[in-house]
Amino acid sequence: MNVRRGIPLALGAGVLFGLSAPLSKLIVAGMDPIALAGVLYLGAFAAVSVGRLLGVTRGLHSEPLRRLDVPYVLTMIIVGGIMAPVLLMFGVRAASGFTASLLLNLEGVTTALIAWMFFKERVSPLVWEAVVLMTMTGVLLTGVTTGGRSSMIGPLLIVGAAIGWGVDNNVSARLSRCDPLILVSIKGLAAGLFSLGLSWAIRGSLPALGSLLAGLGVGCISYGVSLVLFILSLKVMGAARTGAFFAVGPLAGALLSLVIFRSPFTWSMAVALVLTAVSIALVASEGLRTDGRQGTDQLTD
Repeated sequence: MNVRRGIPLALGAGVLFGLSAPLSKLIVAGMDPIALAGVLYLGAFAAVSVGRLLGVTRGLHSEPLRRLDVPYVLTMIIVGGIMAPVLLMFGVRAASGFTASLLLNLEGVTTALIAWMFFKERVSPLVWEAVVLMTMTGVLLTGVTTGGRSSMIGPLLIVGAAIGWGVDNNVSARLSRCDPLILVSIKGLAAGLFSLGLSWAIRGSLPALGSLLAGLGVGCISYGVSLVLFILSLKVMGAARTGAFFAVGPLAGALLSLVIFRSPFTWSMAVALVLTAVSIALVASEGLRTDGRQGTDQLTD
């Protein structure tokens, strides 16, 4: 196991993913949120397709999909590929880029809570502490303004997206024996075409070419390349360590938002940054403890 090689890969994956919120906010200002959600996933499909051709998942044990997996795949596409991204794009449009970036961290919290509520998985005290901190962060961030007025609509839509991805993550865990790039390819292509087609059916036209290319670029880099780097890191230093370093993504996105949108930095934003950083550290430390107990390093041999 080569942790030194894995750290920059995981950090790169996290930072690229974290950039998706502020960059999407720039694009969604002149593009239908439903169309942008679809184009982002088509960009992810393009990137992971290249990753498959390059053999990124070579060395990871995987099995083919079975007929019994169809309900899980459909749920993954509908909830994780269509509903959650659409909610996120509407939320990103309504909220500040800073708020959207930090609230993306709720995905890990909702994943743990759904696993506890519906799949009877154990949730440690550290994760419960992270839940409390992220709830406090959400309350603080509803006061961060966008366009000169405070609104709860944007943050609530992003929370809805986090819940959708929490469902998606738990369903995808039931498919963990399959090649992750194949799963993302299926979800990216199916969800991307559906959302883009839905936007065309509602609006009667497709977005401008410039917006389409920008969305494809962000999806390719922030979703597709990010996943490829994540898997490469997974292969060299294990799931828990990779997840711990990947978790810096929301912080990177929040800091970039301050630069791009030149938002005034308030005390509530400072507190939200600290709470998010602490919650990330709590969840990461729990993952590392679990990694040590279960010996998941063997998965990367």
